Amino acid sequence: MSARRKIPSRLLTLAFLVLAACETQTTAPAGPAPPGAAFATPYGTRVYQVSDAVFEVVPFPLAGTDEYWCGAAEYARRRLGADWSDQLYIVRGVGRSAAAGGRSSVQFTLTPEAVGVTPIDLQVRTGFKVGDHQSVTRGHGLCPVFPPFVV
Repeated sequence: MSARRKIPSRLLTLAFLVLAACETQTTAPAGPAPPGAAFATPYGTRVYQVSDAVFEVVPFPLAGTDEYWCGAAEYARRRLGADWSDQLYIVRGVGRSAAAGGRSSVQFTLTPEAVGVTPIDLQVRTGFKVGDHQSVTRGHGLCPVFPPFVV
């Protein structure tokens, strides 16, 4: 008789979580997504193109401020083809998202002059002020080391 070994369920769960946390290569075409289409980051954040120059970042519930900047940086690099040194500008602070059913969102742009935003330099960041900006590199640096397991 052959004895079948049962794999412990905790080991299977761990294997699933490790695979789920792996970042996958996106095959989305470069350029802005059509309005209403969502771009998903490996961290569970969704990004929607609002207009030619503005995109809206909608992180997972209870996300902190870093997830907004992280989502903006991921979208700018992966979808819009932004350079690491390009600046992300806040167009609108935290507000209700029209694209994601009223969830909290922040709107960003790479071209503030196209949407009438005057860049400002803040020494201390407390929330999201229109015109505040930071580089794509710095925004990406705010991404968590490991994607969240529950999205």
